[in-house]
Amino acid sequence: MKSVDNPTEIIKQCPSCSSEGEINMNKKNKVFTERLVLESLLVKQLNKVIGTLNKEVDMLTKQKVYLQSKLKEKGDQNDKRG
Repeated sequence: MKSVDNPTEIIKQCPSCSSEGEINMNKKNKVFTERLVLESLLVKQLNKVIGTLNKEVDMLTKQKVYLQSKLKEKGDQNDKRG
């Protein structure tokens, strides 16, 4: 920068990492951040799967109740005949 009144940005390429002015995080922070992102995506996917499984369990529970009621009706009809 030349002065506060006349700013000029000079972007120098870093010889060790070939960056051009971007802020470099150290490797630990980068790995930690990537892990958090991946865990977040995993949690979202798991929540979708859990939601789908809960819907299937509800449907199967309703089917079970329906079939049990039909079975009971059939048993009651056989008791009346016999």
